[in-house]
Amino acid sequence: MKRRELWGWGVASLLGSLLIGGTAGATTPLTLFTARPGSVYERAGKSLQKVLKPQGFNLTLKESPGSMFNLEQLAKGQGDLAFAQKDAFVLFKNLGGKERALAENLTVIGPVNQEVVHLLTRPGVKSLANLSGKRIGVGPQDSGTYVSALLMLQMADLDVTRERLITGEVRQQIQDLLAGKLDAVFVTSAVGSPALKSMPAQSKIQLLPMGQEVLKQAQKTFPEAAALYRPTPIPAGTYPWQTQPVTALATYSCLFARRSLEQPLVYRLARVLYEQQATLRQTDPFWALFTLDAQQNPFLTGLNYHPGVRQYLGETQRRSPNTKPAPGN
Repeated sequence: MKRRELWGWGVASLLGSLLIGGTAGATTPLTLFTARPGSVYERAGKSLQKVLKPQGFNLTLKESPGSMFNLEQLAKGQGDLAFAQKDAFVLFKNLGGKERALAENLTVIGPVNQEVVHLLTRPGVKSLANLSGKRIGVGPQDSGTYVSALLMLQMADLDVTRERLITGEVRQQIQDLLAGKLDAVFVTSAVGSPALKSMPAQSKIQLLPMGQEVLKQAQKTFPEAAALYRPTPIPAGTYPWQTQPVTALATYSCLFARRSLEQPLVYRLARVLYEQQATLRQTDPFWALFTLDAQQNPFLTGLNYHPGVRQYLGETQRRSPNTKPAPGN
């Protein structure tokens, strides 16, 4: 091979490695806020690590209480990526003051999965309104469960400043519910939550149905919150103690990125992730919504994508006009 041809081949190879995974031996460090050990966010983070490592990204996972904490830390620049629920993001953005300004630094890589609001109650509770005056476990403060619980109770026209809301770790609150120390517990998680699957089949609790009738009521009392959820079925037997199919309300979670991450870096990250989307979904069902197929993912439009993601999506649109999400807001 002539020297000039060899030089040209070498430059092309170098450029290719820079686009896909960086130069040989070099890695790009990133941090990701997940949730508690054993959570679906932590599990999804580990699957993301496996996909990114061969592509030149060194991803460090950071434990956290959950969505609200993740969004705040990410907005402050304390990390690069975070999992969080869409309802938590909307609440964070609408808090006003410094949080509204911080929210400007939050952008989206893509939707990841539905997050179902599981409401576990003792027998006798028939509706959200029946929870008034009862002892209600709402998960850790700053968690996605905490956010969903507050919004759901307000959708039922309950005054959350007067109700008996108790914060704490979800697994402990489930045990307190089983022991009769609590009357209800909220758990916002993907269907198949490990914490709920670990409950024995003989547990004397119920998964309270919440569907279209709750949203219809919420349209009158709290329309902004009602717009964040949609009914989703939970088949019988999803959990050992659940013998009947139940309709619950679901929001969805996203992989967020701080806006200040450089556009070329996020473009490369988006390219790797979306080209590996099938692998991610096979590795962990939590990534079910991470796809550019609008038929599989109804949440693609109206998101505030990072400029690097929009660049990648624009190129994808030129290759395949049916896959581009609508521009972010």
